[in-house]
Amino acid sequence: MRLFEYQAKELFKEYGLSVPKSIRADTVDGAVEAFGKLAPPVAIKSQVLAGGRGKAGGIAIVSDAASVRSEAERIFGLSIGGEKPGVLLLEEAYPHDSEMYLSVTLDRGERSFVVIAAKAGGVEVESLSGKVIRKIPIDGIDEKFAAGVAEDLKLPPRQAEQHARILLSLERLAREKECELAEINPLAVGKDGTLVPLDAKVIVDDNALFRHPEFAKLHPEDELEGEASRQGFAFVRLGGDIAVVGNGAGLVLSTLDLVGDAGGTPACFLDLGGGAQQDRVEAALRLVNRLPGVRRILVNIYGGITRSTDVAAGIRAVLAEGGKPLYARVSGADEEEARKLLVGTRAKLYRTAPEAVEAVVKGQ
Repeated sequence: MRLFEYQAKELFKEYGLSVPKSIRADTVDGAVEAFGKLAPPVAIKSQVLAGGRGKAGGIAIVSDAASVRSEAERIFGLSIGGEKPGVLLLEEAYPHDSEMYLSVTLDRGERSFVVIAAKAGGVEVESLSGKVIRKIPIDGIDEKFAAGVAEDLKLPPRQAEQHARILLSLERLAREKECELAEINPLAVGKDGTLVPLDAKVIVDDNALFRHPEFAKLHPEDELEGEASRQGFAFVRLGGDIAVVGNGAGLVLSTLDLVGDAGGTPACFLDLGGGAQQDRVEAALRLVNRLPGVRRILVNIYGGITRSTDVAAGIRAVLAEGGKPLYARVSGADEEEARKLLVGTRAKLYRTAPEAVEAVVKGQ
């Protein structure tokens, strides 16, 4: 479960992390009113879960009420990763000389949590140079551990002390709230050397939500995720433009990898599950056709328990209604009968998954 920035910063404050003064606004008029309660210049920030909002124009710095109104109207109407904000965050801009990066995150390869820290921030973690990465002990970190990270970064004494305090709070937040990620990017270095978190990203482990009822009220149920859950699909939004539908988590995950390797960007993961009948195939395809940002749909099915003819009948029914271009590899039991059912439809059929992936990525 991803939190919006304003929600993550409320958590930060709960754990003793100082953030700039900010006010959330649900409307343009609310943004103008919030601006009057803050010391300019003020940053107006789109509250979306998609990344890259700065590059997409989702953040603006304003110094007067007229600019607030025009920029708030623009940002409310700006789609980022297929998502328009329902909320803006207005925050007092913090003058600073440089930026750092700090996070506590789950390293699935190592099967442990790690601290990642760097003396440069404001970019994706993959782009950071000179990173310090330290594995977190099972029972958490202590002052000595936190001080060691600051020492590895070669921070001056005052900054090192602040950095250690911030890391201790961030790690405690991540551990107690069972987060997959708790990230500060950037961690600003003020002109007087004070460290201040300017952005906050928190992802809570979905499997732990039953232990944290405090998060249940944060997000109204996403319409499509709610529908997928009621249908019994495993469904995750991914923000790209190619919807990936398959039967079996392993098959869908490997298909996502193929799409990524071919230069495409998956829009979602949707696992029909075993034994999917025609009505479930239709429901899945109608759902992904409504997903914002989707340009093409890739169906990768290996028929075993799932009958290929049921899949083909579902595809045929949905294509008759219109919808996005659909590329399919339907293999296994009754494969030839399934292919016959799709003759004369707009479905583009392929014998192998790599062939289907190459076609859907290129839009052929």
